Amino acid sequence: MKLISILKSKRAKYAFITLATVIILYIILHIYVFSKDPIYLILRTLNDLYLQLSLKSAFLLLNLFGAPPVPSNHSEIFNPLLCIFYAPEVRYKKLVAIIFILVWLTKAPLRKKTIGTLLVIIVHFFAITLYNTYGLCLSPLSDHELVISIPDTIAYLLLFTCLVVWYYNNKTGIMESLSKLKINVPLFEKKIPTLFIIIYIYIILVNFVFDFFEFSPWITFLFMSSQKILSLSGIDSVVDGTYLIGANRTIYMAKFCLGINTMYLFASVVYLTGRKNMEKWLYIIGGIVFLNFINILRFVFLFIHIQKYGGYTFRIDMHDLFNYIIYSIVFILWVIWFENFSDMKFSNKHSVK
Repeated sequence: MKLISILKSKRAKYAFITLATVIILYIILHIYVFSKDPIYLILRTLNDLYLQLSLKSAFLLLNLFGAPPVPSNHSEIFNPLLCIFYAPEVRYKKLVAIIFILVWLTKAPLRKKTIGTLLVIIVHFFAITLYNTYGLCLSPLSDHELVISIPDTIAYLLLFTCLVVWYYNNKTGIMESLSKLKINVPLFEKKIPTLFIIIYIYIILVNFVFDFFEFSPWITFLFMSSQKILSLSGIDSVVDGTYLIGANRTIYMAKFCLGINTMYLFASVVYLTGRKNMEKWLYIIGGIVFLNFINILRFVFLFIHIQKYGGYTFRIDMHDLFNYIIYSIVFILWVIWFENFSDMKFSNKHSVK
């Protein structure tokens, strides 16, 4: 009934008429005036101006710190304002878009939302300027991904910190909104600091640690374990670093195949919803060991498959199929956890009583 009354209000009717007018005007302009999408052209122009300003700021920083001239081997885009363009697009835009949405959905004064939005824009501009500064200093022999991981990590940490600051400055309004959605506010509020720490660690892990380390001992362990299982089946194989070599084909394992992101996500959900430290740590350790064992079996079956058929594809892509199986196992582990051990089950029992 409340929703119907809101929709019948004068404010809702005015908003609907305004939205319909804007849509009709846009369609008319798009069909009869502009040969291309006007919104796309405006956004593209703003995007280019924003990046040009960032690049000029990067040059200014390089001059202030007495850096050597920028090498001429970088990608060149000729336009009236610049001839060297390192950043191919506005980076971190997805995270910025999420922050903007959360800021404007928060029940807060318009002045506060505007200040929060401007703060995010300033931090983002500093982030891409730092990225461009790093990029312009790179030599042709540099490990670009490794070096760029530094400004990337700083950027994501700063932008996420903007979200953390916004939460703590508008905590009351956010919790009031969550209470209307029938969310257990005290439990949610208690978990928030831990959630923030988990996300901070994830940012550092994915953008910095993952680029700096190759995890060779871990890869070797998984392949050596796979080799022993294969030998029990009478199948010969040789481990050479990141390669599992067979008579017909070879499996190469990159660090992305270790499933670090999947295991971290599994462990994070269990840790956030755990009620007893002993239970959740045992479940996390046991789950990670089990997922590594499943990963070993994945390599064993993939190795057998490619020895027999010469590739991953056989009606369906076997590599993707085993990935989906691992994701399904993680989901099942979560279901077992939520049904038997999580504090959500505990709190629900008390709320029913």
